[in-house]
Amino acid sequence: MNIQTKLRPRAKRAGVSLLILLFITLFLPSPYTIQSPGPTFDTLEQVDIEGVTHDMVEIDGAQTYPTEGRLDLTTISVSGPPTSSSLPLEVLYHAIQPYPAITPAELLYPPETTGDEVRSQNAEAMVDSQSWAVAAALEHLDIDYMQRLFALDFTDGSTAAGTLEPDDEILSVNGTEITGHGQLVNTIQEAGGEPVDMTIRRDGSEETYTIPVAQAEDGSYQLGVLLDSEFEFPIDVEIYLQDVGGPSAGLIFTLAMIDRMTEESITDGRHIAGTGTIDPDGTVGPIGGIQQKVSAAAQEGADIFLAPEMNCQEITHVPDDMTVYSVDTLDSALDILAAPAGENNFPTCS
Repeated sequence: MNIQTKLRPRAKRAGVSLLILLFITLFLPSPYTIQSPGPTFDTLEQVDIEGVTHDMVEIDGAQTYPTEGRLDLTTISVSGPPTSSSLPLEVLYHAIQPYPAITPAELLYPPETTGDEVRSQNAEAMVDSQSWAVAAALEHLDIDYMQRLFALDFTDGSTAAGTLEPDDEILSVNGTEITGHGQLVNTIQEAGGEPVDMTIRRDGSEETYTIPVAQAEDGSYQLGVLLDSEFEFPIDVEIYLQDVGGPSAGLIFTLAMIDRMTEESITDGRHIAGTGTIDPDGTVGPIGGIQQKVSAAAQEGADIFLAPEMNCQEITHVPDDMTVYSVDTLDSALDILAAPAGENNFPTCS
C-alpha cells in the first residue's frame, strides 16, 4: 500500500520563509570587524619590483653591510566594515579559530567613517612611521639630522595658546637652536619652570615671544603644544612594501636600518619578529592586534618576538618554541638581541 504525504500550503510557506531567513542571516553583511593573523614580511630580504631587485629596506648615502637571519614585521588581516564587508558565516568561522578578534565596528571607528578614510589614515601612518624609524636609527647611530617642528594644535590649558598659532615653526628656545623634539623638551626642562623665550617663524617672518611654562602632574614642565614635524636626513631610505598600512612596523623598520648600517649582525642568524610603533627618541609604543601578530610569527617559525611593554597583558598565549620579550625602547630591544644565548634575563610577556 502506497501512502503519500502532501505538504499543506501553510507548511510550504513556512519552509520557504525559513530558507529566506537562513539566507539573510548567513549572507547579509554583518556589523562586525574581524582581525586575524596576517602575513609577515622579512625586512632583511630582497624584493623584485617590476623586474628590478631591491633590498626591502634600501639605504643610499651610507655604508651598508650584508645581513643574515630574518627580521619580520608582522601584520593582521582585517575584514568587515568600514573597509570591507564581513558575512555572519565568516564571523562564525573565525569565532572557532585560535585567537580571533571579533569586534563591533562601531567600537573601533567613529560613526560615518568610510573605508577610504581608514585606508588614507593607515597609509599616512605608514609614511610617518618610516620617517620616525629613520630618525630613531640615526639617533642611535649618532648621525646628525634635522627635525623641523611646527605647532599643530594646543591642549586644554596650554600656556602657549593665544601666543603661538598653528603652523608656527619653532626655531629656538632661550637662544638654543631647536633641531629636534627631544632637544625642545630638554630645553624647556632646563628652564626649571621659568617662562621661556621662543623664536618662531610665521608667514616668513621671525618673532620672539615669552611664554609661561606649566608643570604637569609628573613634575615635568610643558607648554601644551601638539607638534608636527618635517625631517631632513643625510641618507635616503626607500622601503619597498605594498598593501601594508599603519604605524606598527616602526620598531622593526628601525632595527632593519641599524642592522644594514652596522657591520655586526643584530640577528646573529636568528629568526626575529616583532611589532611596535617608534618615536624619534626610540620610545616603543603599543599597537593593535598583538595576539594575532604573535600567532602569525609563530606560524612562520620565529625564535624571538619583540612586543611593546604596554601590550604584554593582552597576550593570552605564547607558543612553547618562541620567546616573547617586553620592550619599551629601541635600546631595550637591541640589548635583548645582543645578549649571549643562555644569559638573557630580560622581561617576557608570559
